[in-house]
Amino acid sequence: MNLDFIGRFHPLMVHLPIGILALAAILEYLFPKRTSPAQIQLVLLIGSVSSVLAAILGWFLSLSAEYDVDLLNKHKWTGIILSFFTVALWAWKYKGSDFSKFKIISNLLFGSMLLFLVLAGHYGGSLTHGVDFLSIDNLKYYNKNLSNVAFVPVTGTTNGSVYDKLITPILSEKCYNCHNPNKTKGNLKMQTYAALLKGGKTGPAIVAGDALHSELVKRTLLDLDDKKRMPPKGKKQLTSNEITLLKWWINNGASERTSISEVIKNDTIHTFLAASSEKSEPSLGLPPIKKADSLVLLKLKETLWEVNSISKGSPYLDVNAVSLSSLSNQQLNVLQEIKDNIAWLNLANTQINDQAFKFISQCKNVLKLNLANTNTSSIAVNDLKKISKLQYLNIVGTRIDDAGLTELCEMGSLKNIYCWSSKVTPNGVESCKKKYPKVKIDIGEDYILVKK
Repeated sequence: MNLDFIGRFHPLMVHLPIGILALAAILEYLFPKRTSPAQIQLVLLIGSVSSVLAAILGWFLSLSAEYDVDLLNKHKWTGIILSFFTVALWAWKYKGSDFSKFKIISNLLFGSMLLFLVLAGHYGGSLTHGVDFLSIDNLKYYNKNLSNVAFVPVTGTTNGSVYDKLITPILSEKCYNCHNPNKTKGNLKMQTYAALLKGGKTGPAIVAGDALHSELVKRTLLDLDDKKRMPPKGKKQLTSNEITLLKWWINNGASERTSISEVIKNDTIHTFLAASSEKSEPSLGLPPIKKADSLVLLKLKETLWEVNSISKGSPYLDVNAVSLSSLSNQQLNVLQEIKDNIAWLNLANTQINDQAFKFISQCKNVLKLNLANTNTSSIAVNDLKKISKLQYLNIVGTRIDDAGLTELCEMGSLKNIYCWSSKVTPNGVESCKKKYPKVKIDIGEDYILVKK
């Protein structure tokens, strides 16, 4: 039997003795007259059994070697000592009628139990959330750093490397929480370039020139239910553009120093940066509506849709099919119950075609729509024009042509259209720019973004 798998029940079991043993102390010292010895014995018996089980499961989980060794040992041994004191306290209380005059022994056992309960809980929390998780300064530090990971329009002469300005923000948002100096799952730290090269227990995280044999990429391509998938199920996943960028960077040598200005014309870089530009748009300007049913959202997530609120408390949703490359027209019907809540819809790299827009056109509040690398043609434009609030449209790699682009520009609501590698021609773009100067049409030439 796989002991590592059994150990994964430790987080489920570990909270039981915490509550039970705290209850025992409350009954003993706050309600002594209302609590009989038999009741205390029963509570301590449950606490003892659950603490011993939690310690055993924790030991099994420690065999996975996914945590800092020093911190893990502290948590493990304080947990074992806690189990010893809970069993000893139960045994003492069980024989209480014989030793009732030695109250000091009971107090010492209770005090020791509570002390190691706090210590074991503290070290366990540090393993899960990091050593400085309770530090206000640390919280401010991470918030400050995360707030700086933003993308703004600049010129092609901007200083900065691809690693520093583009790769690092991705890793910071999606990976650092579990791979940092204080929490090293799989013995892997990722906050420096050297740490990526060193890797963890399975070897280097990146193999320069070979993305598909680099753990950093391989783990992101596993099935969402695979325990080796990174980020794991339930965590914020990498987008298709982020994965594509990581693959490009590694296949091209995984350099720490290659500057953005050197790769400005590269299509992969440009696609990623354009998508980042869309994501950074903060204003919605949509009418108030009811929030989507939480059970509906849960069901969508279980079927691999990535669904998130645009912002905390917002009823509007960012819906992404990044893990659904085989998505067909018919499968879009699962979005029927949240169609009015969708503000950002990403269907890039899926199998949808023109027929899908019979449904998509019903999503009346969509502001951003990504159709990159789908089998969409100008036939779909009539339906697209029904999305009257649409502001950002990505038709990169589709079959939409000059005529379709012209019709889209006529909508009035569109602010940005990304259309390189499509059937749109430079002449068609120039014509539309002259006729519709308020629409920014991006064909992959001069528009880039970098970290602030």
